[in-house]
This record gives sequence, structure tokens and C-alpha cells, in this order.
Amino acid sequence: MRFLLSEYINLLKEDKELDALLTDLLVGMKFTTISKPMKGRQFGVDISAVGIDPEDGIKKVFLFAVKQGNLTRTTWDGDVNAIRSTLNQIKDTFIPTSLTNRLKKLPKKIIVCTNGVINQNVLVDWTQYIDQNTTDAVEYDFWGTGEITAMLDDYLVSEKLFPQEYQSLLRKSLAFLDLPDYDLSHFYTLIQKILDKQPKQKRQILKKLRLVRLCLNIIYKWSQDNNNLKPSIYASERCLLLVWHFMQEGNHLEKNYVRQEFYKIHLLKRAIGVNYFNKVVEHYKVEHSIYKYSRNSLEYSLNVWEEIGIIATIGLTEIQEFRIYYNEGQKKQADVYYKSAVSISNALGLFIQNNPPLKYPEYDVHSVEIALALNLLNFTRNFNPAKKWISEMTLGFNNRYKINKLFPLFRKNYDKLVDIHNGDEDCEIQSSMIVPILAEYALIFDEEELYQFVRKITTELFTELNLQIWFPLEEMEDKICIQDYSHGEGTSKHSLILYEDAEEYKKEVLAEIDLFGPEKNFKIFAHGFDIIAHVASRHYKSQPFPLTWRVMLK
Repeated sequence: MRFLLSEYINLLKEDKELDALLTDLLVGMKFTTISKPMKGRQFGVDISAVGIDPEDGIKKVFLFAVKQGNLTRTTWDGDVNAIRSTLNQIKDTFIPTSLTNRLKKLPKKIIVCTNGVINQNVLVDWTQYIDQNTTDAVEYDFWGTGEITAMLDDYLVSEKLFPQEYQSLLRKSLAFLDLPDYDLSHFYTLIQKILDKQPKQKRQILKKLRLVRLCLNIIYKWSQDNNNLKPSIYASERCLLLVWHFMQEGNHLEKNYVRQEFYKIHLLKRAIGVNYFNKVVEHYKVEHSIYKYSRNSLEYSLNVWEEIGIIATIGLTEIQEFRIYYNEGQKKQADVYYKSAVSISNALGLFIQNNPPLKYPEYDVHSVEIALALNLLNFTRNFNPAKKWISEMTLGFNNRYKINKLFPLFRKNYDKLVDIHNGDEDCEIQSSMIVPILAEYALIFDEEELYQFVRKITTELFTELNLQIWFPLEEMEDKICIQDYSHGEGTSKHSLILYEDAEEYKKEVLAEIDLFGPEKNFKIFAHGFDIIAHVASRHYKSQPFPLTWRVMLK
């Protein structure tokens, strides 16, 4: 946390940013402010306050001269606004003329505050000055980035680190964070506001990206304190997506310093995911372990489908890291991430095995979780659990309808789903996007027998079922990170036929990759950051990109 704070503080301007943050810090330290920052200098003093010095426990008058950047030879003694001149002005003019008689009786501490450090070539000059001017009544100190960061971490409430317009949103986010049904709406609005405008200066761009990372880290820390990491999982997904949109919209993708900041956010998201996985992985090995966190069997079913999407995305993030290091020729480091992905994939297989509702999708949009999970199982060569799961889901379509008259709802509607489960409403068999995914993965695994088994859903069980597959359009690229991009967007192929000849179906799929696959030119894929597609699909419950699995049929 302190490292993040120091990175953020380094970007603050002297006027209205660093001095405003220091004022809030003094309040956190229980100092009484005498004067706050104003336009124009008051004989060298930007902020004055009275409080107990934490170093020796003595009540003193604190006089702050706020500067930006490192203390260099130029800023030390370059002109009338240099730090040495400022210190002389405080000692010779401010203290004798601007303090009341009561305050004059207290010891004074003059502090130079900067969001930087003292350069080595100025350290001797600084030390000599304070040695020559320190008396029983007046002493000196320097607060650089390191000192300010440590005190912020010790004394200041998290939301006070931010400008006034953001404080309320962060405060509400933290206040509601421990509520089980909180949707993080205030946090999402906060991140949108931070990234709302496109600055031109490098410093302002960096400031925005580091502020996003700082906000996410605060949510992460509070989630840890609440012993519930799931909100930080959702928050990290939204941050990653909105930052990518900010980069793409502002044409920043080619800027190395921007990519580095984005990658740091990606790594923070990865750390949150790995921490979450390590915390809950033992539950995946126990049958029905998620049921005790659910109020009824329907909620249990929806919870396990939500969970499988989270597990798969965490594992696919490890695959993303594996690819990055592998493409850079760092095979040893790449192998570490691949082994991590395999561990997560194995846990995913156990989770599917130990939670029977995963054989029976409630909504057709569970195609999102199915595609993510099969992607991870395939990348990690975990074929047997994947093939078994496809077979069980295929059988589940038949058994569940014959026994309970249930079939995955094509349009997500919780109230209708409850009524169907209660027997108050009949389930309509309309369309399915799940079935084509199962069939195509059977072909990816080179299992024609499994393909034919899936095919029976439409040829023997539900002959009127309309199979569909969704395709993105080229103009959708700017939307995938900010909304449910598949709702009313893109195009769908209706009345899809699973041919008896599997090779004939394969040929059709390969032709469609070229005809209906504009996403292969999307920047997320062109820049090798496929994880954005997976995260966007899971986070917004949007249809998965067919290219992410169909390319494996080539």
C-alpha cells in the first residue's frame, strides 16, 4: 500500500493537490490548523498548525513550506522562491509578525514538504543550514515522499487521499462493501469519473491510472479486512476493463509508460484472484460445499455457476501470463504460470465433479461460464474432466426436462425462473447457444462420438430447438469493455444445423471464422491481451467471442 501511495503522491501538483492532502493529513494527526493554503505566500508559510509532535510528544507550532519535486541545487538556492529564501523569510518575518503572543511562546518546527527527496548534492547544504539555524525555540525538518507516505498510511482515513469529488463515492463504496448483495455501483461510478476525460500530459495520464490502482488496492484491503475477497474480484475486473477502454479511446496503447501502468493494474487483479483461489480452493474438494452459503437449491445452482466463471477467469489470467513470458523467450518463468494454471484447472475439474447443479444450466447465458471453463480445461490439456462434463450436461438436458420439465431459459429472468422451479409456469423450449458450444468443443477434443451425442439433443430430444451462435460486429470494439456488449449488439446465426458429418460442420465453422470473425482484428487480440475478452464476457455476462475457441479447430 505504501508503494502505491508514494507513486500517487509523486504526481501531485504543489498547488491545490499536495498542500490539500497535507491539510487533511494534519487533521488526521489531530493538529489544529491555523492557516490553510491560499493564493500567494504568507511570508513563506503555506500551512500552519498546532499539535503534538509525534517524535517527542511536545506541543509545537508547525510551519510548512510546500514544494513540488526533489530538493535540487536549483530549488534550494536558485532565486527568491527557492527553499533557502523561503526558510529565511519564515524565520525572519513570519514568526515575529504573524504569530500571536501565545503561539510565540510555543516551540516552532519549520518543515519543508515535497513529493520528492533531497538530492545528494544538496544534502550537505541542507544539513549545514539547519545546524546553523536550529535553536531551543526553532527546529527544522524535511517531509519527502517517504515520510508523507508513512504518515498517510498511519494517520489518514483512506478516502481523504482523494479530491473532494471522489471522496463521497469511495466512502459509500467502503461503507456498503460488507453487504452481501452490494453491487459496487459507487465504486464503478468512481472509476468512470476518474477516467472520464482524456488528458494530454503524461503526468496527468499517469495520475489517473495510479489513482485507479490506488482505489482498487483500498477495496482489496477492505475486502481482506471483511474476510470477503469477492467484491475485490468484481472491482478488479471493472478496473481492468475501464482502463483498457481509456487507453484505447485515447490512443495510448502504443505508449510504453501507459502500458506499464496498465500491466501493474493487471498484476494487482491477478494477485487478488490468486489470493481468492488460495483461500477457497479447499471448498472445491468437498461435495456440495457451496450449498451452505446459499438460502435454497436454486440459489445454490446460480452460485456455483457464478463461481465457475470466477475460477476459470483466474486460471485464464495465469495462461495470459504464461503467453507473455513464453513469447518473450522466458520459458522458465512461463512454466511457473502454466503450472499455476494447471493447478487451478484441476481444482475447476473437482469443483464441477462435486457440485451437481453444474450439469444443469439454469440460463442459456451460462454459455459464458461454460466457454470460459472449457477454454481453461483445454489450454491446460485437462481433457477428461472437460469431455465428461460435456457428456453430463448433454444427458442433463434430457433428464431434467423429463423429470422436472426444466430447460435453460433463453432470456435471463429470475422471477420467471422461480415460477418455473415452483411449478407455477411452464418452461418454453425455444433456442440455445449452449448446445453449439458443447458440439464444437467435442470436435476440438477430436471426439466425434461425443459430438454425435450432443447432436442428439436436436435430432431426437428437442427437434424444434433453434440453435444459435452470436458473432460480434466490427463497430462493437469500442463497447466491449464498458457494457454488456452482446445485448442488442452483434449478430446471431439462427437455425444452426449440427450435420451428421462432423467434417462438414468443421468446414462450415472454419469458413465462418473468416466471414464472421472481425474480433480477430480487435486491439485486445492484436496486442496479445486475450484475457480482456474473457473478463469482459464474465463481468458483463455477455456472450463469449466464438474466435476464442473456434480458432482451435484450425
